[in-house]
Amino acid sequence: MFSCSFEKEKKQEIVEDEYDLEEEEMQLLEIGIQQLQPWVSHWKSKESSFTPSDFTLDKKLAFDQLEWPEENFIDENSPFFPYLLSHPEGKGVVDIYSYKIVFPEQGGPFLNPDSEVIYFKNDGMRERLLFIGPSGGFEDAVWVTPEYLMVSGFFEEDEGITPKLWLIDVENSMHLIFKHPIYTTNYSKDGFLKSKLKKIDF
Repeated sequence: MFSCSFEKEKKQEIVEDEYDLEEEEMQLLEIGIQQLQPWVSHWKSKESSFTPSDFTLDKKLAFDQLEWPEENFIDENSPFFPYLLSHPEGKGVVDIYSYKIVFPEQGGPFLNPDSEVIYFKNDGMRERLLFIGPSGGFEDAVWVTPEYLMVSGFFEEDEGITPKLWLIDVENSMHLIFKHPIYTTNYSKDGFLKSKLKKIDF
């Protein structure tokens, strides 16, 4: 009798923990989206039926921490400096554009087909938080909390291009990937970048 009662309570605790975790994830999602209004407005202007509340959790993936010693090379003279994202508690900065936009020795800047999100830590380490090939891109980002960074962008599938959100648990090396039901074949992959990065002459 005691054993059955204990097992029942244990199962309830597991369900409640899972429910609380989902609630926390949805709250983080909502807070992040609220801070990404330029990106949301851009998608709405391209697809009138786009609604941020339609994002749902698609995958939760652990990732291997990939870091190496490297100081932040983006100083006040760099065109990327205005777009660095400072950690809320001063632990470093995040850069999502310097890998994507290449400045050759001659001619104007061009877009690298790949994209990367880099975290320059105050301890002198550089950590790669996200990487994606030519099928996708990272467009904007915001610190939701000191532990979570949200990155917005897109991914190209057979049906077309679809908006994506990546919520990165920086402390525990975890990606929460949110999908959206909208697909479009009329989305410019560099449209948002060119509208946001006004200090860069494409």
